[in-house]
Amino acid sequence: MKRVFVPAMVVLACAVISLSAAAASPSRLPEAAPVPMPQEAVEAPAVIEQAPTERTSTSAPFPVGWEDDVYCAGWIGVDEEPVTGRIVAAEYEDSRQMFGVGDVVYSDVGARAGLMAGQEFQVIRPAHEVYQVGSYTATIGRFYETPARARVVCVQDDSAILEITESCEPTYLGDLLIPFEPIPIPLVRASAPLTQCDPPSGKVTGRIVEVKDRATPVGTDSVVFLDLGEDDGLYPGDFLTVFRKRNDSGTVRTLLGEAAVLWTKGKTCVAKITSMVDSMQAGDFVELK
Repeated sequence: MKRVFVPAMVVLACAVISLSAAAASPSRLPEAAPVPMPQEAVEAPAVIEQAPTERTSTSAPFPVGWEDDVYCAGWIGVDEEPVTGRIVAAEYEDSRQMFGVGDVVYSDVGARAGLMAGQEFQVIRPAHEVYQVGSYTATIGRFYETPARARVVCVQDDSAILEITESCEPTYLGDLLIPFEPIPIPLVRASAPLTQCDPPSGKVTGRIVEVKDRATPVGTDSVVFLDLGEDDGLYPGDFLTVFRKRNDSGTVRTLLGEAAVLWTKGKTCVAKITSMVDSMQAGDFVELK
């Protein structure tokens, strides 16, 4: 009897074809439907946040100067400032003439003049006379340098031993002593910037009569001295406009910058240039803002 293999071969071939097709075409997962966008996001307009235009300094007070600006700058005082005593000797005066931090010096006053251990004194030195702008005879006062600060270590009846604790420049024999008074550095808020089109404030005006260390040119962070003070209504932290007159009447003027008052005396004050449009010099005008 003859066996028939055709159907089996056909079945095997069909199975092979089916497996090949399955291998050639792997199964695919259905694609996820896109997430619908919320209706609010489509219709609501975009909101863009803008940074504030104010400077940070206008929202928080900042110190207008540093200790060096108030303690090392000096000041303009009367011709004969009252003093407590004088430095008449030093521990190492045989080997050098200049003294600084850590050096020991001796004064010509002691317990009889009220000195006590622990007291602090400002070392001062009379310097040149300061004249009114444009005059060689009318004086504003005498400039006093402030080279150092010293603390009393011990006292005798008519003398005292002091140690120099802070120094801006060398101290010499013959320098004078006055009681040290702390000077608070004023905290200010940045004033509105001026432009050349701003009118004069109409407030008190004065002049720059001296510059710290007589440095030139004068610009931002320079320390200057004005012929205005407490008697003119100025207080630490006040701002002044610095300008230069271009005609005798003052109706035409050029804006140069801005200054802030550090501390005041009766008719003078110490100020610091806080902003600069152009370089300044002794003789330029200032006007209270």
